[in-house]
Amino acid sequence: TETKTEWYLEVRIFEDGVGMRYRIPGAGARRVEGEATAWVLPKDAPIWLQNDTRNYEGIYYRSSLEALYASDDVEKRWLGAPATVEPVDGIWMLITEACLYRYSGMTLHVEEPTRLRVGFQDDPEGWEMQGEILTPWRVTLVAADLNGLVNADLIQSLGEAPDPVLFPDGMATEWIRPGKGLITWAVFGNDGAQWWRQKWFVDMCAAMNCEYLLLDGGWRSEQWGFLRDGGDLWARLTELCQYGAERNVGIFVWSAYPEGRDDGPGLTDPAERRAFLDRCKAAGVKGVKIDFFDSESRDTIEVYEAFLRETAQRRLMVNFHGANKPTGETRTWPHEITREGIREQEYLLWGDLPLEHYGALPFTRMVAGHGDFLPGYVRPQYLKNTTSVFQLATAVIFTSPFICWPDHPEAYLESPFLPLVRTMPSVWDETRVLPGSELGGLVAMARRSGHDWFVAVINCRPVPAEFDLRLDFLGDGSYRAMLIRDVGEDDKTENLVESGRPVDASTTWALQLSSGGGLVARMGPPTSYTE
Repeated sequence: TETKTEWYLEVRIFEDGVGMRYRIPGAGARRVEGEATAWVLPKDAPIWLQNDTRNYEGIYYRSSLEALYASDDVEKRWLGAPATVEPVDGIWMLITEACLYRYSGMTLHVEEPTRLRVGFQDDPEGWEMQGEILTPWRVTLVAADLNGLVNADLIQSLGEAPDPVLFPDGMATEWIRPGKGLITWAVFGNDGAQWWRQKWFVDMCAAMNCEYLLLDGGWRSEQWGFLRDGGDLWARLTELCQYGAERNVGIFVWSAYPEGRDDGPGLTDPAERRAFLDRCKAAGVKGVKIDFFDSESRDTIEVYEAFLRETAQRRLMVNFHGANKPTGETRTWPHEITREGIREQEYLLWGDLPLEHYGALPFTRMVAGHGDFLPGYVRPQYLKNTTSVFQLATAVIFTSPFICWPDHPEAYLESPFLPLVRTMPSVWDETRVLPGSELGGLVAMARRSGHDWFVAVINCRPVPAEFDLRLDFLGDGSYRAMLIRDVGEDDKTENLVESGRPVDASTTWALQLSSGGGLVARMGPPTSYTE
């Protein structure tokens, strides 16, 4: 369309894809009412997607644009990125956005049977902007295989470098410390916020080698027991932080963003937000979890950025829940330690997750960035259609620099998995998607931390699977392995733990995996191997 408006198209091309964005110079107030950017896909190209564009907690499934366009359910024509397109002519493709700041979040609309167009569901009438208009990057990742897709770093590469004043050592800045933690909510509900439980939770964290305790929903409300017996909110929080520091356990605290909830006041007022963060810092808190944004409107995106800036100024890590998709924020704001924006395992508290969803996430949503998945239930009532070994494997496959273990602490301490729970890294030096993995089906990954390799396999097919696990990624030298696998067909908690098994790059394990079953192994050089 002919226009007299001056505008520029910026394009950056990488080995793993392309990013493009629009720059429109100018001054004063102008209104953004939409965008014409679109992707045209081959007819019948299979695409993996989810339809929740509110907080990105939809179930991923396989379809095609043609089928979505023909559906009587018009809501199916709206997709929440990222969406992954199966190979056409041998190339995998993933569609999403990067550097979402001071703009409305991109949703994808099936406009024609082969055409996906950019839309803005949370700002359907548009929004006003001052001065230059700069869109987020519209991203197309390409890869020859699933390993290339998972290891693509284009989304983060498009981001701006972190502020050297706030983050003098970038992601290695001293106060940004990934780790594992227990969570007072999950299987306890808001009852977990009762004051008498908190030091016990810290003691459990220390026993499990967890660096953090997340004091979750309910602690800021009188009805859930944190203030029972006349305690002062901030005095008790300070006491808890001091108790944790003596045991090398840092404290994260939760708050809702919106007002009007029964589990504590919100933070919609900027002055109240800054006062809350100041008091957290003064009490000795290490990070905050902010919940229930449930939007990626332009106004809400500016609130995310305000939280990122103001927590960084106070050296507090941040975890966003009830959130939108990640768009590479961790490049610019490396203290964002995790975020939700994913249908994760809190849903096991009241329902289940389709196996296909587990099998899709590593190659769809998780490609975009970390996800607070709540991996690793161990008690039977929460396993649903998975085994306990499958659950442990999710801690390796679904990455988060802040791993929150969701089950009862005593269940972990009594579990044969405890050695792996205590030594599980939360960040990795290298990742390999192993041959035989398939989107929505069987997933096999090897991840390296230092000299140690962790291998996880989950069978997300509806039927049993045979899988030859080759350890050729180990390279030269010998290793000792701890191996955990399912052994029972009827008992989802029955497993076999083998320790000290010699392995090397020539080793192949022939696996028989039940539907919803899995395997986990940790391998290290003999000189550093521990039980």
